[in-house]
Amino acid sequence: MLGETLQGYFPDGSKFYCEHISHHPPITSFLLEDVDGDYKMYGYYEVTGKMGANNFISSLRGPNNLVFKDGHHIRFGHPTFKLNGTVMGERTIESIGNTTFEDLTNHRKAVVMMSTFKAAGWISGNSSGIRCELDGLIYNSQKLSGDAESIKKNYGNNLTFISKLKDLKDIKKKLCVISGNWLKNVIIDKQVYWDINTFIPER
Repeated sequence: MLGETLQGYFPDGSKFYCEHISHHPPITSFLLEDVDGDYKMYGYYEVTGKMGANNFISSLRGPNNLVFKDGHHIRFGHPTFKLNGTVMGERTIESIGNTTFEDLTNHRKAVVMMSTFKAAGWISGNSSGIRCELDGLIYNSQKLSGDAESIKKNYGNNLTFISKLKDLKDIKKKLCVISGNWLKNVIIDKQVYWDINTFIPER
């Protein structure tokens, strides 16, 4: 319902607030406040969906803003997921396209390709890469903007994915390489930052 709200808290005492601000398209805004005031996270989500002949593509469009106590501001978007085999064949799910993280304070970006899979050869059926493998880059970028046009371009319903990291046009200086697998681990410059067998989430 338009105007519907939700408030609550997590076991550590952090509070969250949500409000349904648009019926069509469906959009919900949110705010999460750390119990100690070390950070707050806010933004909005627009639920998107697109049916194909044998697949369904879905995502949450809209920026996530993470602001720390010292004013440091990170903005990022959610990956897009594709469900295959909705009519026939094997039922699989994969993350497609890319997702972006922006350090608005220091004008840095991280762009992560959510799949290295490339299909080639319509007749021969040749392909390369892995559907769940990550490939990304952290770099100093041209000056980042927090304005509405930038949000629409990078996080809106009509955002355009890049197909190769070399297509990035705003790189000033490359800093780190991101690799891994979104089902297993995340590696930045050969250092493991997340591993599913080691970092088990608490419920």
